[in-house]
Amino acid sequence: MIALAAAAILLGGCNSDIKVSPGQAYFASFTYTGNDPLFNPANLGNGEIFNPILQGSYSDATICRKGNDYYMVTANYAFFPGLPVLHSTDLVNWEQICYAFPTEEYLFNKSLRAEQGLFPSTIRYNKNDDTFYITGTLVGGGGHFITKAKNPADPWSIPKWLNGFGGVHPTMLFDDDGKAYIINQGDPNYEPPYLDCKAIWCQEFDTKEMTPIGDRRILLVGGDNIDKKPVWLESPQLYHNGEYYYLLASEGGGLGNGFATCAYRSTNIWGPYEHYDQNPVLTQRRLPPGRENAVTNTGRVDMVEAHDGNWYAIFQGVRPYSPNNDFNQGRETFMLKVTWDNGWPYLIRNGQTVPTKITAPLGAQYKNDTAAFARYIPHGNFTYTEHFESDTLPLQWEILRTPSGMSIVPNGERGLVLPLEINNIRSQCHAGFVGFRQMHNVFSIETEMHFVPQTPTEFAGLAMFLTDDNNYEFGIGYREGDCILILQKAVKDDSGIFKAAIKSQRVPDDFVGRIYLKAERANDGFVFSYKTTPEEEYTVFADKVQVEYLSLGRRNVFYGTLLGLYASQEE
Repeated sequence: MIALAAAAILLGGCNSDIKVSPGQAYFASFTYTGNDPLFNPANLGNGEIFNPILQGSYSDATICRKGNDYYMVTANYAFFPGLPVLHSTDLVNWEQICYAFPTEEYLFNKSLRAEQGLFPSTIRYNKNDDTFYITGTLVGGGGHFITKAKNPADPWSIPKWLNGFGGVHPTMLFDDDGKAYIINQGDPNYEPPYLDCKAIWCQEFDTKEMTPIGDRRILLVGGDNIDKKPVWLESPQLYHNGEYYYLLASEGGGLGNGFATCAYRSTNIWGPYEHYDQNPVLTQRRLPPGRENAVTNTGRVDMVEAHDGNWYAIFQGVRPYSPNNDFNQGRETFMLKVTWDNGWPYLIRNGQTVPTKITAPLGAQYKNDTAAFARYIPHGNFTYTEHFESDTLPLQWEILRTPSGMSIVPNGERGLVLPLEINNIRSQCHAGFVGFRQMHNVFSIETEMHFVPQTPTEFAGLAMFLTDDNNYEFGIGYREGDCILILQKAVKDDSGIFKAAIKSQRVPDDFVGRIYLKAERANDGFVFSYKTTPEEEYTVFADKVQVEYLSLGRRNVFYGTLLGLYASQEE
């Protein structure tokens, strides 16, 4: 967890409730409201829940079970801490219990691009040694790793880096005979027949020495129909159920609507693997993204046998808001019950749509008796207000890359103090930004900020971050002796990434160090507003600001938009 700073000095005089300190910005609160029409409770029938089961960029989820306890791990790329670990007893209500990589000792990421970092990982439970394992890849960093824990809520072991094989998406199978295997995506060991043709590899694994052993062998090349030249075979998951080993693997690229997951099986772990004649077992590629309540880009399936004997699958999907497949909140986690067809698992037939509501597994119901994030990750539409009253950052908040000395001793007061970091949000370095996942297409964020810039380099306010060269900032800066309101965005050209002001103006005459900032999604774009007292109405500062600028559908980015608070010494 990241220690927060609540210490501040008073500006003095009659404004003794305003807390500012040179070189810092103080945020008294942050409020997020989501209101998607899809999540109207009236849409749910008896015993139904919304699909996705996790909204926002809890992306690339993987799942396992021990007894009646279920655990998920999701990828979070260049953000810190690394690898959120979630727990549930009913597959519906999920709480985040820790990060597997909580400190710099586990995850050292000072300069990776936002689309690098911790790629999709896999969590597995090994009943043979009563231990949980996470395997994954730090892209741009140390490569493949493995970490383990007896209890997923306790500290995980320092990651062991695995050398000797490339690719991404390592996963594990713990077989009934006590043997362990590591499976991953990589290049074929021969000249591939076409561009971006990939293979699925398997190798035995020694859990005591935490290292692969024996020969690496290819289980599958290309995908379901190699004559059609499928690209980017990836995200393998291997299961042993009854007489068969089942291999699930996705193809077509996880940022496009051509993504699909196919099933293969063999009576021997090393193959040969026969192809299911009804493949793919999950895809939306034959359906137009502009349809009502569309779910697109579906794939990366992981299955679990529930304690009632039924099988369920989680997978990635996105909810676009335009016919161009634009989506800002990233790849969300959906669920479907697995159907078995003559010994083959499938989720939906090709051409069927992913439903946006499903029958709750295990007879579960939403637990709505607590405030959002008081324990469980909220579902549907909700309002979440954070006063940062703890001395640690709430688990649903993340930092951009590994911080450098961000720990400041708190004094128990409400609010978050951000130091004005030397690096800015566009610099591909750690920056003074803390973010919260965008979880709805229709949303608003608000903050009460106390800040008085002293030099032209100082800036603080709200930020909406997709990647290093796609982000908006709305806040207060300093120009020619005046405090000014600024809305700016990142722009990239051949010389690099720099900021460009969309609009700026002098702060209101009654500004004395406190301002309320708001950003919201309207039908025709983002709207940015402000006020200087809690009683007054917001004044629109800029409207019709492009929403698609933060669309993953237009950028090669795997993680969704983070909304949050920002303070910097900008150049």
